[in-house]
Amino acid sequence: MSNLSGYDGEAVGFDSVKLNKTEEKHSSTQTTEYSESGVSSQTNVSKETGSLVTAEDLNAQEEVLKEYPPPLLTEFLKKVVPKMLEQLDNSDKEPLYNSSDSDEEEVINAKLFQEITLTDLPGMGGGDQSRCILDMSWSSAGNSFAVSVGRLQHVNWCVEDGLIRIFTIKRTAGDTFVRTLDLTEKSCVTKLLYHPTVSALLAYGTTSGEVVLCNLRNLDAILLTSPAGVHESKRVTGLYWADPALANIFLTMHIMNTGKRRGASDQILISAGCDGTINVWRVNANQKIFENVVCYCLNGSRNMDSVNISCFDFIKTYPLRPSEEKVADDIFVVGCTSGGLYLCKIKTYQPIVDSKCVDPVYEVFQGHIGYMLDVAFSYEKPGVFVSASIDSEVRIYDINQPSPLKVIHIDKAISCMSWLPNNPCVLVMGLAKPDPQLLQVYNVNSGRRVPVEGLTGSGGCVVCIKVNQTSVCRIAAADSSGNVRIWELPTRRIKITPGDLEF
Repeated sequence: MSNLSGYDGEAVGFDSVKLNKTEEKHSSTQTTEYSESGVSSQTNVSKETGSLVTAEDLNAQEEVLKEYPPPLLTEFLKKVVPKMLEQLDNSDKEPLYNSSDSDEEEVINAKLFQEITLTDLPGMGGGDQSRCILDMSWSSAGNSFAVSVGRLQHVNWCVEDGLIRIFTIKRTAGDTFVRTLDLTEKSCVTKLLYHPTVSALLAYGTTSGEVVLCNLRNLDAILLTSPAGVHESKRVTGLYWADPALANIFLTMHIMNTGKRRGASDQILISAGCDGTINVWRVNANQKIFENVVCYCLNGSRNMDSVNISCFDFIKTYPLRPSEEKVADDIFVVGCTSGGLYLCKIKTYQPIVDSKCVDPVYEVFQGHIGYMLDVAFSYEKPGVFVSASIDSEVRIYDINQPSPLKVIHIDKAISCMSWLPNNPCVLVMGLAKPDPQLLQVYNVNSGRRVPVEGLTGSGGCVVCIKVNQTSVCRIAAADSSGNVRIWELPTRRIKITPGDLEF
């Protein structure tokens, strides 16, 4: 073998060496054919092995072992470990399963935005014969609200002067509500209602049965009043501005009955009185029009005693709903002081004999046993409405079923209620007796209270609440002592489950 260049032809192999003992692996080598070319030759050796170390690591084995653990590891652990132990201790103090999937609801804090006192007005204070806040209304933009002040009880005819005080939010006052206007009336104003889209239009009803429309931009030029003798000159108990779909029905009815042309700015205003009648008005502030479209008389065709109406509401219609969720758009419900509940329609009924009134009642529901405080259709669920009575019962109805779907017994006496507009099953209710917790929030689907803190205050019982949902949800509550408190409620934090939408 003298023709070789000095390379040994025997294959050589070795075991891999690592600091950590691992499973033993076998290695092998493969030698290819070689030949002499010129003066020298070269052998190409390819190996398949599991070695993870290099020659430098093998030479530095003793130094690594001597310096383990690395010099900076101790200092790093001294900084990190105490913080980790502190975090673990804090985690042990938190409730288990504190996540969005937990059954426990998060406590929501309502912030008191502003408190307004009207005790400077003459006659304000406690007692049935003193003056108090009768009603409130938010403007459509939420930057203004009106408050009505008068006597709640009258022995005979009302001889008191009514007062409407309007507050507007001002930047110069730190973005708070300040008094901007006072309107006086010859009798107490029982109901107030801003137009839902035209902020300058304010309608109100009086204890003498009058319905008045005023334009706040030009009070001297436009102040329209209903004809004399409306509601038999008795107390107006409810006002309602018709939405475009409902207004179109009544305006079409008015055209068919009178042949008069419809104005571009015509509006429909609906009023109810304690004499059992509901009047529909065609109003136009620009053309000074205040005409009666139709007058409804509950149970008039049955020759029964007149119903003392305490509240009413029209069904909410949404043209973009799926066909399976569409309901009739000509339905309204009426509640009375005796607890009766009447389902009515606005058309297909003939006038009562010898009368210009129309009886709209087509079904009597199983009502309450006491004075009905309010009734309101749901904003989200078609055909579903809720009612509340003085006996602290809240009932949920469907227009297709005369008996209630659900009855909720409130643990305290209530005086008023209102839906939270962007929450499909949440009600806010005012307490009828003095209590540090002025308002309570309920989920009507589950029948449980929503944990809300901050809706507190000192004073009398709550007489009226109004909710405005523009950029933020603001709740205005008036008590019997003449105080108005405005809270901001983060309604987005109210926990709603998919089942809450199926009530």
